[in-house]
Amino acid sequence: MKYLFCLLAMFAGLSVARSQEPPPADGIAPVAATEYRLEDKDKDKEKKPDPLSLKGKWKNGPIFTSEDGLFTFQPVGRFQFDVVSYAAPSSVRQNLPGLTPFEDGVAIRRSRLGVDGAYNKTIEFKVEYDFVNSFVTNNNPLRATNATVPTELNLTFREVPYLGNIRIGNQKQPISFEHTTSSKYLNFLERSPVFDAFTENGNNGFSMGVTTFQNFLADKRGYYSIGLFKNTRNVFGFNIGRNETDLTGRLVVLPIYENEGEKLLHVGVGASHRDLDDDQTRYRTRFGVRSEPGAFASLISDTGMIFGSRQNTLVPEMAGVFGAFSFQSEYAMSFLSQTALPVGTTRVPFGNTFYHGGYIEMHYFLTGEHRKYDHERMAFTRVTPRRPLSWTGEKRGTGAWQLAARYSYLDLTDKGIQGGVTHELALGLNWFLTPNAKIQSNYILTDRYVNGSPANGLLHGFGMRTAWDF
Repeated sequence: MKYLFCLLAMFAGLSVARSQEPPPADGIAPVAATEYRLEDKDKDKEKKPDPLSLKGKWKNGPIFTSEDGLFTFQPVGRFQFDVVSYAAPSSVRQNLPGLTPFEDGVAIRRSRLGVDGAYNKTIEFKVEYDFVNSFVTNNNPLRATNATVPTELNLTFREVPYLGNIRIGNQKQPISFEHTTSSKYLNFLERSPVFDAFTENGNNGFSMGVTTFQNFLADKRGYYSIGLFKNTRNVFGFNIGRNETDLTGRLVVLPIYENEGEKLLHVGVGASHRDLDDDQTRYRTRFGVRSEPGAFASLISDTGMIFGSRQNTLVPEMAGVFGAFSFQSEYAMSFLSQTALPVGTTRVPFGNTFYHGGYIEMHYFLTGEHRKYDHERMAFTRVTPRRPLSWTGEKRGTGAWQLAARYSYLDLTDKGIQGGVTHELALGLNWFLTPNAKIQSNYILTDRYVNGSPANGLLHGFGMRTAWDF
C-alpha cells in the first residue's frame, strides 16, 4: 500500500509541473530537440552551393556565375557599321597609293564574338575572333579573301607570387594609350595616324607572346607591363623565323586621382625594341574614315616595304579628366637601324633613319557625364549615360552627347625615304544611346604632301558609325 501511494504522488507531481509550463503561442505542441537538429542538418544541405549550377545577370552584357562563385563565364561581342563619304580633287583620288579607289562606300568595320571566363579568381581566359578581315591573294586582277582571325586568345594567371599577373597567348602589346583603349570605347571612328604608322604593324595590333603586368602604389595609381613577343606582320597569329622578337613595355602613374576618376591626370611612357620580321618593315597610315577593309584602304602616307635591322619605338603619353572635359595626347618616335630600299635585286643603304608623329585630342560631354577610367588597362573605358535613350515609360532620356576634336601630325620622310608628311584635323559628335550602343559622326580634313607625288593636297571625309557591344 505504501508503494502505491508513492507512485500516485510521482504522477501527481509530473502533472503539476506540466500544468505550470506556459502553453506555446501558436498552440502547437513543442517538438523534441533531436527533431530540430535533424531539420537544421537538412537545411544546411539545402544551402550548400551547387558548383555545377550557374546563375545569370546583366552587367553591360550577360554574365554567368557558379553558385559557389568559383567560375564565371561571359559571352562578349561588338558590331560596328560605317557609312563614309569623301571629297578630294580628281588628281588626288586617282593617284593615292592603295588597292582600291578613294571612293564613297559602306563597310562593316568590326564584327567580333567571343567568351571571357575565370576560375577561382586565379586563371582567366579570353577567346575572341573577328569575322571582318580580308587579305590580298592576287593583285592583278585584284582578288581578296575574307578570313576569320583571332584577336584576344589568351590565358591570364592572377597574382602569381613575385611575378604579378602573367598573360600568355595572342594579345595587345603594352604600348600607347589609344592602342590600350578598346575599339569599343574610342572617341573617334579610327585611332590617330600615329597608331597606324607605329603600332598597328599589319597584325590588327595583336601579337603572340607572354606579358607580366601589375598595379602598384595606393589605390592602383601605378602600373607596369612588359612582354616578349614574336614580331608578326599578319592577322593570323603566327610567324616563323630566327629571332624576330619584340620586347615591349609600358609604365603609368596617376599623379591625380579623385572622386573615382572624375578628376585625374595620367602620365605614362611605352617603349618597344623589335628585331624585324624578314629584315623588313613598313610605315604607313590610312585615312581617318574608311569605306573598305583595312587591307584595301587608300594610303595617305607610306614608306613602302623597306629593309632594316632593328626598330626602336618610344611613346610618351598623357591623359586627363576634369569633370565633363577630358583630353589625351601622345608623341611617337621610331628609330630604324641599317635602313635600305630595294631597287631591283639590290639594296640601296640609307643608314639609320628616324620617323615621328603625335596627336592631341579633347572631348567634352554636353550632358554632364565624365570619361570613366579602367585601372586594369590604365585607359578610358565604357561611357554610361545618366539618362539612357528612351521615349517610353517613366524613365525617359536622350542619352549622352559628347563633342570631340583631334589634331595629328605625322612625318615619314627621312634621308631618301619619302613616306610623306601629313596633318590631320578630326571633329566628332558622339551620341551614347545606352551603355552598349552609340552613334558616332566624324569629319576629317587631311593635308598630304609627298615629294614628287601627284596626289598632294587636301582630302575631306565624313563618316558615321552605328556601334553596339556587350
